[in-house]
Amino acid sequence: MSAQMQMSNLTRRFGITVDTKFHIDYDWWERSGLNQRLHLYDQLCEDCRKRFKSHEKTEEVDWVDLETGEVRKADALIECLRTTCAHQPDFIDDRLPLTSACFRVFLTNQNAPLTPRELSVILGQTTAVSSAQWTAQKILSVLSGPRVYLGLRSKT
Repeated sequence: MSAQMQMSNLTRRFGITVDTKFHIDYDWWERSGLNQRLHLYDQLCEDCRKRFKSHEKTEEVDWVDLETGEVRKADALIECLRTTCAHQPDFIDDRLPLTSACFRVFLTNQNAPLTPRELSVILGQTTAVSSAQWTAQKILSVLSGPRVYLGLRSKT
């Protein structure tokens, strides 16, 4: 069965389209028995890996938003990803699989739900050569397939 036919079947059965919101389902990580902290650590840039010697014992910290001055409790590893690693030119590049690129987008946007259409636009603004091939349809076919990658699931 072609990918287009599979998409058509998914749309009819579940209403999943390029406008369906997706996010990182953190419960999926727990249910799957995979180590989410280790995977987060793997996303760090080289400088931040030096700062965090391992994925363990990176507790919540008081994090100051430099724009608003607001102080909030935050996971130090995720905040480092958002504020430092995400600004590196190779954070999302052509070496990454599509699923990893989407995962990194969700990490940097505080896991706010996004549609494949929105993800395609965001990825198109990165330095990833492959991003031109990462159309909304392609993203939808990967994220809505039978296998769950990195906990990326629809909000429905």
